[in-house]
Order: sequence, then structure tokens, then C-alpha cells
Amino acid sequence: MIVHLAPNLHKVSGLVLVLLLLLAGSALASGPLELSVQAPSPELAAHVRQVAAEAAPKLEAWTGASPGKVFIQVMPTREWFEQRMAQLNGPRWAAGLALPGRGLIVLRSPRQLGDPEQFRHLLVHEMLHLYLAAGLKGRHAPLWLEEGLAMRLSGEGGWGRTASMAGGVLGSGLIPLSDLAERFPAQAQQAALAYAQSYYLVTWLQNEFGPRTLPDIIKGLSQNRPLTAALRQATGLSLAALEERFTGDMHSRFSWIAVLGTGGALWALVALGAMVGLVVRRRRQQAAVAHMDDPGGIQTVMRPRPRRGRGHRIILREAGMDGPRPRARARTRKDA
Repeated sequence: MIVHLAPNLHKVSGLVLVLLLLLAGSALASGPLELSVQAPSPELAAHVRQVAAEAAPKLEAWTGASPGKVFIQVMPTREWFEQRMAQLNGPRWAAGLALPGRGLIVLRSPRQLGDPEQFRHLLVHEMLHLYLAAGLKGRHAPLWLEEGLAMRLSGEGGWGRTASMAGGVLGSGLIPLSDLAERFPAQAQQAALAYAQSYYLVTWLQNEFGPRTLPDIIKGLSQNRPLTAALRQATGLSLAALEERFTGDMHSRFSWIAVLGTGGALWALVALGAMVGLVVRRRRQQAAVAHMDDPGGIQTVMRPRPRRGRGHRIILREAGMDGPRPRARARTRKDA
């Protein structure tokens, strides 16, 4: 359902929005995590509380902390989400926004995303940002670590990341970690590789050095240790040595693709796999949000670069969003 606000109601739209959300579905959960939820329906509010309750122990175990109080707002329509983003000086094209300093998460509704499971991933992903901020005690993790951990703990993955990683390993090469510390590339193919590389690196760290590796790295960063010192304490390797070993292992892991074909056949196989995964994903996303006429995109993993305005920069900095905004495509193109 799309709600259209009359022009003369814009000044009170924020108050109306809050009142309607409170009437529609607001709840307070008890326990270590004080969770408040506002959602379009009691059923969705209950679903949010259930997902959050299931995810909370795992997120706390990995980050070593809990944000204490979390307020989750699920916007029922695109218009209401954009109004909330305008109030927060946030990006209206996003799928969700996490503000650790306020303990606030704002999400689009499952109806806007199309896939209920995608909503679960989105919620856990944004919760991770709040838990990680609590664990880091005001310090910052490199972007590859934060996004890789968010993707892994929220269950995001799939063939698309495998194809992107294979293309990077066997083609142009992996992106230096120093280039992924503060922002991700704006170009679509390189951005996909950045996310895939972050996901595989976090997974590799855990598999290679044990389940306590990532929590130990986060603990080291929270104690104001430089990244390379935190890595050395957790893995015994410096950042440079760890990156070299990871790159070598990824080449070994994906080298089996090379024996499947020679010359053009190899790259045709890699390109075909990446293309099929991308086309399927894009068609599903387009069908899911075809009713949304925003020329911008929606992305689950969002790290936009602030475009202008001091208030906009402050809110994006608080949200931990350091990367560039995805390039706009056709009007009907939607990234979930």
C-alpha cells in the first residue's frame, strides 16, 4: 500500500509517521538487549523481535559487547522511508540505516524488498553495525572487516560472490586491503569484488586461525591497537604477511577452474557464471521492487560516500558509511 501525503501535511508528517507506527506495532522486549520495535503490523514487529533475539547472542559473542538499547523502525512504504531518511539526513536510496550512536536502525519493509529472507539478512546486517560499534568502544574497524563480518553473520553469500572472487583471482587480481580500509570502489565490477573479497577474507581468517580469531581482532582494536598489531596478536602475522598468505590461498583455491578449460574457454566459463548469477539476481530484484519509481538504487550492504552538507556527513559518519554511493542506473533498476 502506498501512502501519499498531501502537500499541506508535510510539516506534521514526521509526527503523523511516528504516531501511526506506534499504533501499528510497537513493542518492548526484555532481557540483556532492550529492544523497541515499530513496524506496520504486530506480526512484522513480532518477526523483527524474533530475528533480533535469535541473532543477539551470536552477535554479542563475536563482538564482545551489546549495544544495550536498540530501537528498530520498519517503514511501511517507500515514501515513509524517504521521509525518515530526510529527517536523519540519511540516504533515501538505501535499504537500511544503522546509527550506533543513537542505537537506531531504520529499515524498509519486507514488501519493499520482495524477499522475506532478504529482510532477515538486512536486519542482522544492520544489527551487526551496532554490536560492532559497542565492541570497538568508539574505535573503527577497517571497512573490509566490518562488511565481511556483517555479510558472514547475516548469512549473505552465494554464487555471485564466488564468481566475483574467481574473476578477481584469475583476472585483474585482488584489491589491496589498504584500498578497502576506508571505502569500496564505485565501479560495479570492482565493488562486487570488494564485497566478495571481504566475505572470503573474514571466512578465511576464521577457518585458518580458529573461531576466536575475529573476536580477538575486534578486542585488539577496541584496546586502541593499530590494525596490524591486532592482527599479529590474533594470527601471529602482520597485515602484509596475512594479505600475502590469503592471496596465495585464494589462488590455490580457485586454480581448479583453470583446469576446466583453456584460453577463451576458461574465461567464457567464469564470465558465464558471473553473468548468470548477476542476471538472475537483478531480475528477481527488479520484479520485487518494480512498483518503486526511485531513480536511485537500493542496496542491502550500503556504505555511501556523503555527497554534500555538514549534517549529511555527520549522520553518514555515525552510520559508519565511508564508501561511495553506487552509480545510478536506469529508473527501473533497483539494488536490494
